[in-house]
Amino acid sequence: MGFFSFNKKYFESKLVELERKDLADAQTYEAKQLLKMLDDLVDEGYPALSEYLEESFQCVTRLKNLIGRGEQSPFSIPKPRASVEYGADETPLDEFLERLAHIDPPKTAQSLDEELLCDIASFSRHIGRNEGSAYIFLLRDCLLPYFFFAQGGEGGLYAYPIGRAFLRDVSGEANFDDLIRLPIYLAAEEGITDFEEFKAFFANETAKTLRLFPRVKDTLARLLDDIPYQKITVVESGYCGTMPMLLSAVDERVDFEMYTTAPCFFEMYKDKIFCRRYERLRSFESLMSQDALFAYSSFKDGKFFVRATQDKDVLQGAAAEIAFVKARA
Repeated sequence: MGFFSFNKKYFESKLVELERKDLADAQTYEAKQLLKMLDDLVDEGYPALSEYLEESFQCVTRLKNLIGRGEQSPFSIPKPRASVEYGADETPLDEFLERLAHIDPPKTAQSLDEELLCDIASFSRHIGRNEGSAYIFLLRDCLLPYFFFAQGGEGGLYAYPIGRAFLRDVSGEANFDDLIRLPIYLAAEEGITDFEEFKAFFANETAKTLRLFPRVKDTLARLLDDIPYQKITVVESGYCGTMPMLLSAVDERVDFEMYTTAPCFFEMYKDKIFCRRYERLRSFESLMSQDALFAYSSFKDGKFFVRATQDKDVLQGAAAEIAFVKARA
């Protein structure tokens, strides 16, 4: 049971369902989203699932055939960016964000994905501000929603780079995020779609893992305990929802909002997502400001530290994206 077994059952059943139908635009769109799920993993350096499904039942080939039958083309993959180097010096994250808040946009015109940036502004507006609630923006992927909210000048905003690198650092386990993600696939394989049932299942399974890694639980609990609000809304780009679910398992005040999720989780997360346009997720996450501007470095004495890029093109592109979204707040 788990990641490979769930995806094998899911993709195989979807292929059988779609191949039996006369393809309308809606079914072709679904096939394109399914192929995009696999293409995105390959683009991120994880080709194993795509290769496994192709060897098992020619999944990729059959999805491409379905899309061809619908007289359409697969969704494109964002063009790869040259590898970004980060400086050796660590900077406290709060200081880095303060500098970004006052950075001037470039004087020369930048090529921006304005449709996507407007969508991110709409996502941020959709979340809204609720009295008595704090907001945690998971970095790097939700830097732009953080700056959208920060334009209001109100407090209760926290930007935390809680992701793979942070969990690896705190746990000492290279694949700790896989351990936390596993219950999501186990629940999906069990056919759980009711969110409250899923949340209870995830919390129970995650408690077992956290007992083996008490430093992770203690670190997250301290971070959350320091937030003096009745409710905490975690803002995430999406897909599996691993990090928001982990935080909700540590503190019952936590709820969350995601831009989107993978098609296999649409029903599970239906009230937690802004849209079902999964095909935009990789572009959302690969914007310069949300992918290349800085990297997690360490967590010391209750503070996050990052290393920033010195690449002028990235700095200018990120500044333009931040200015664009802030202007729409």
